[in-house]
Amino acid sequence: MAIENTNIHPLDPATSVELALAVELVRKQYQVPIHFKCGGLEEPPKAVLRKYLTAEHAGQTPTPINRWIFMMYYIKQTPRLFEVIVDVTDRKIVHQKELPRTLHAPVDRIELNEAAQVALADPAVKAELERLQLGDNVVVVDPWDYGKDDENEQRRLTQIFFYTRNPKNNDPASNHYAFPLDFMAVVDLIEMKLVKVCHLPLGGEEITSKHTGPRKLGNPEEPEYDHRLQSKPARTTLKPLQVLQPEGASFKLTGRLIEWEKWRFRVGFNWREGMILHDVWFDNRPVFHRLSLAEMFVPYGDPRDPLHRKGAFDIGNVGAGITANDLSLGCDCLGLIAYLGGHVVNAHGDVVAKNNAICIHEVDAGIQWKHTNHRTGQASIVRKRQLQLQTILTVANYEYIFYWIFDQSGELEFETRATGILSTTPIDPANKDKVPFATRVADGVLAPYHQHIFNLRIDPSIDGDDNTVSYVDSLPMPADNKLNPYGTGYITKETPITESGTFQTDPYKNRVFKISNPGKINPVSYSPVAYKLVPIASQVLLAADDSWHNRRAHFTDAPVWVTKYKDRELFPAGDYTNQSSGAEGIRDWVARKDNVENTDVVLWHTYTFTHNPRPEDFPIMPAESVRIALKPVGFFNYNPTMDVPPSNQEFNKSTAYDFTLQVGADGVLDSKMNSLSVNGSAEHATGSCCKK
Repeated sequence: MAIENTNIHPLDPATSVELALAVELVRKQYQVPIHFKCGGLEEPPKAVLRKYLTAEHAGQTPTPINRWIFMMYYIKQTPRLFEVIVDVTDRKIVHQKELPRTLHAPVDRIELNEAAQVALADPAVKAELERLQLGDNVVVVDPWDYGKDDENEQRRLTQIFFYTRNPKNNDPASNHYAFPLDFMAVVDLIEMKLVKVCHLPLGGEEITSKHTGPRKLGNPEEPEYDHRLQSKPARTTLKPLQVLQPEGASFKLTGRLIEWEKWRFRVGFNWREGMILHDVWFDNRPVFHRLSLAEMFVPYGDPRDPLHRKGAFDIGNVGAGITANDLSLGCDCLGLIAYLGGHVVNAHGDVVAKNNAICIHEVDAGIQWKHTNHRTGQASIVRKRQLQLQTILTVANYEYIFYWIFDQSGELEFETRATGILSTTPIDPANKDKVPFATRVADGVLAPYHQHIFNLRIDPSIDGDDNTVSYVDSLPMPADNKLNPYGTGYITKETPITESGTFQTDPYKNRVFKISNPGKINPVSYSPVAYKLVPIASQVLLAADDSWHNRRAHFTDAPVWVTKYKDRELFPAGDYTNQSSGAEGIRDWVARKDNVENTDVVLWHTYTFTHNPRPEDFPIMPAESVRIALKPVGFFNYNPTMDVPPSNQEFNKSTAYDFTLQVGADGVLDSKMNSLSVNGSAEHATGSCCKK
């Protein structure tokens, strides 16, 4: 029996029924237990998908495309790893391959929890806890990706760090990262047994002797982030700020299709990338085929053994879809909210719903444009309404918040925020020496320097797939008595990229990267229609060229990469990042030196948060954020927001501040301020915000 797929779009995420069927077909091949690692939609090849989308946009009924599911699995308690593609429409396996022992599947929470229990039960760990005079009932374990430091080490491993609950409250919700212990363990994930216990450095140098006796825990001034456990009460100064849309939302959601203010696009979801944007059009014109966060690498700058191994691929090693939060009304997203989710597969082969992984809502983002004619006193003003799609990942101690932000002007932004809790290590409270590669964020708590390196994959379709990427610099005109006699002139210089490769940002030249369609000329500018990437200028990887960090993280040594499109080239550090050796990735793709002029290209942007922790980042860090912009350049003949209605009080219904409710410290009203309030209120009451 085949699954009917007439009502399923080929870009819709894998359904629970499809995933369950794929699991069933894999299990039927074996008489032994299977350890599933992941499962999700295998997207159709672009050539096949293009025919479907072309028919769809023409108002025709496209020919359905068979639905395929990609999965990874082990034969349980063995190193035998397989990848498989299941055609769930025709109920058959179309691809199956056993992978080399040098490749490892992502980690999963069920497996890591089992490894944590194995470690706690081992006599060597029990001996360490006895030395520290701690019972395992107050210990918190924190399994980590193993990283890489030995070409010959091919066992599937995890490294486990140990913390304890706050001794002052012994609460399960206490911030254990404020109380790191001085040892860690390595566990073999195939045999599920302890490999070794390692002591951690307690200062800026490597360990010179074995730790003995109990370690004195630090006494952080404010170790807790949970409001229930904090030493001080929450502020009472904030009054409610509510976002209301009394007539409903301006966007239309039909399945996974979103239509809003001339935008039309589909929202995908899978275990690895989480939120994906497909087939993005504006004003009935294609602009992007596919947009996604392709990878994220977090290399730590701690050179001490065994902490030098800390370097996690949070997308490839774990999965953005796997770690996506269930977002809540009034907390993660404010206003009138729509939600989208998806499904993933856990280690047992159970299908797990990720119900509210993506929230969709509108925001007022200030002024879109304004001009006051000083001759007439008349002001024209339009406010900037935006549509935001937000997802939040929790990867162990860190939270990552990602937004796709659509603007009425045809602009598209991708915002990244990082918050959560620092991954900490112990330092002897009596040691007052400065550690050059870390910050002491609390008594007895050290936070190593580290980087969060992201890669955004941009698959453009600027009025079609035949696109060219160029970089555009703003440069001073050469001194010339005729052309630039006063030295005031400057020009732009555009350099087409003809061959796949890497390229640098340059804020001193205001460098942007233009994606144009040479076959479509704007009748106003006489230049090809285009969008530009406004990149984030940031550091690349700080680890040495011959380090394992650099060998494994292909995308981290340049900010911009351009490749020729090829099916299944989605992940710049390779398909298998866990304990990887760097054998495949985007460096190999650009090394092909493909022609990338006037063809189907992919633009990749790498950007970095270099995080040198501050005491203010503890016990939980305020969100750090940046935005990448994709903006039309000659894509339109004039400002595309000219038809956005003018802003006025009748529509916005703002309220004037009431100074009569504000009493000074001496109990006396400020009559001058009150007078200004009345005047301001009277002006707003006329609805004349378009008048001077």
